[in-house]
Amino acid sequence: MQSFISAGRTLARAMLACGVLAGAAPAAMAADYVIKVSHAVTVKHPGHKAMEAFKQKVEAESEGRIEVRIFHSSQLAGQREGVEGLQAGTIEMTLTPNGIAASFDNTFALLDIPFQFTNAEHARRTIDDKGEQMLFANLPKAGLVGLAVWEQGMRNLGTAKAPATTAAQMSGLKLRTMEAPLHITAWKSLGSNPTPIGWAQVYTALQQGVIDGVENPSYIFSQTPVHEQLKYLALTEHIYDPILVLGSKAFFDRLPEDLRALVMQTLKDLTVQQREFVDLDVKQAETIDLPAQGVEIIPVDAHAKAELARLSQPPVLAEVQSRVGEDLLKQWQAAVESARKP
Repeated sequence: MQSFISAGRTLARAMLACGVLAGAAPAAMAADYVIKVSHAVTVKHPGHKAMEAFKQKVEAESEGRIEVRIFHSSQLAGQREGVEGLQAGTIEMTLTPNGIAASFDNTFALLDIPFQFTNAEHARRTIDDKGEQMLFANLPKAGLVGLAVWEQGMRNLGTAKAPATTAAQMSGLKLRTMEAPLHITAWKSLGSNPTPIGWAQVYTALQQGVIDGVENPSYIFSQTPVHEQLKYLALTEHIYDPILVLGSKAFFDRLPEDLRALVMQTLKDLTVQQREFVDLDVKQAETIDLPAQGVEIIPVDAHAKAELARLSQPPVLAEVQSRVGEDLLKQWQAAVESARKP
């Protein structure tokens, strides 16, 4: 019966396109399901680029049964409001940073452990092996569905006055961070003075000396005017910065099985491409754009990272364990270790 209905729907659309139905000029036929995607990043962001590819593929392969509407740059909702919209059923999908997701499900605190990943490839192996399943396990309790772990890249440390690659150099550093409690804990353990400031205020805060530095994936600096206030970028790679694709459980529960499978498989398939977008942007920023913009790129070796990890991890691990429990933390650490390459 389902295939008969689908065939009939396809025929009707074909007839309408030819002006056969209703004796009128062709008009677009409404999709059976509309997926509103809300996110806060710009059209240059790798997440938005991948979501555009998602729209094209899903609309084509569903033969018009699904329409995808993408609202970028917080046009529809802010980051937190986007997740709340999933719970309320007013938004179907969102891209959200890990810090926001952690406020809805403590499991995501596992990703905020500093210096746990050697590099982005190590993080990806962890997530692809066992990590994604662990991270998404409790989301249905919050009315959410985990669809994919996309990413923004590894976070690095940009400074305005002097390079900062060691704890001694980071001591007393007035640093802008996200509103992520575990990030703040980590930086305090390194002697810095972290302060959550909205991204729109970062340029002026650097210019006026309110802050000395800011941390983010490298291309975020090159694609915004913030680089004008930076002199150094230390490749600390202190935190792997995922951007999570979450869905409304209420919506996905009523989506037919074939369409649900199409959406989820498409997002899974696009994860590789989204990571490639990130890699290209990171390389462009670190090897071309930022040096051309007068920012000195400073590598940080494994020994220095190990010392930073020794100082910053203990208080964060204690807080993570209090949130997720000892057993889950140990399972996660085992997954991270098994994905590590010698």
